[in-house]
Amino acid sequence: MRPLVFPALAFAALTLCPSLHALQDAVAPNADSILRELEAIEQKQKQSKSAAKNTVLSQLQSAAASGSAAAGFYTDAVEQVHFQGQKGKVEAFTDWKKKNSDLLRSKPMQTALLLYMRYAALAVQRKGIEKPATLAPASLSYINELVAADDSFQESFPDEAKNLLDKPLGQSVIAQWIELGEWLPADNAFELTPGNITGIFDKNIRPFLREAKDPQLIATWDLQMKIEADRITTGRSEHKAEQFNTVTRPKLLFLRAKDMKEIGQPNRALAEMLALVRQNPEHPDFPSWVKEIRDSVKVIAPAPAPAAAETPTTPTGTSPQ
Repeated sequence: MRPLVFPALAFAALTLCPSLHALQDAVAPNADSILRELEAIEQKQKQSKSAAKNTVLSQLQSAAASGSAAAGFYTDAVEQVHFQGQKGKVEAFTDWKKKNSDLLRSKPMQTALLLYMRYAALAVQRKGIEKPATLAPASLSYINELVAADDSFQESFPDEAKNLLDKPLGQSVIAQWIELGEWLPADNAFELTPGNITGIFDKNIRPFLREAKDPQLIATWDLQMKIEADRITTGRSEHKAEQFNTVTRPKLLFLRAKDMKEIGQPNRALAEMLALVRQNPEHPDFPSWVKEIRDSVKVIAPAPAPAAAETPTTPTGTSPQ
């Protein structure tokens, strides 16, 4: 009986069996040469990244030069993201521009666009910077611009303008067009929503003032309370005013007091915390406030006991004169 033959399997077995020559390793490479080449590749990659980042930053800064420049940049972004590749693109885009001409010329829209461009440029600068503390003043300056722009938003304005400030930078049509997401810092290191004043204070400014034990840290709380109070007063909402006075303001004052400890004023901090507890026993944060005060008291060094008065003694074997 003739044995069964499987030609295909036999061929596969032959091709999978390497020769002795193939098993031999190549000549050892020059280690120094490889390391020098890797360094050159890394340097080239860094230069390429830096150039791309600078291009995006330059685009944003140019768009932030004026309201009309910002509106033009936004228009280009809409064209490229929403109309590129569409059938009848030219007609559709022309129709969109005609319908939105008043919007693009309006003060609220141009103000929102300018703020978006400036804050996006600040975020790009923050990405990868060695000393982020150097950008804290720029964030504070931006907050002042944001507050100064409040008057622009007293009139009714469309969602397109509002969304630019109320949503994270990376969600805009502008971000999609210039691929901004790659150049944004992590959200735990930088506030990514341009209109979130609390987040900008908490992430972009206060950490660096705490680290430096800078007394200006306390002033940031005063400024934040003033901004929030002014906005509520302008809105003329009695409910919001009541909420601010009974909940928000005491909460901010307690956080302000905690930061007094950070700049080396623990006794003043404790006094203000105690005052807030006494005045606001119904506040929702009352339990955590009490715990904070207890913890603060525990670390206070006890005052030294007064020294006992020494009683004069008569030496042994002598009589008082």
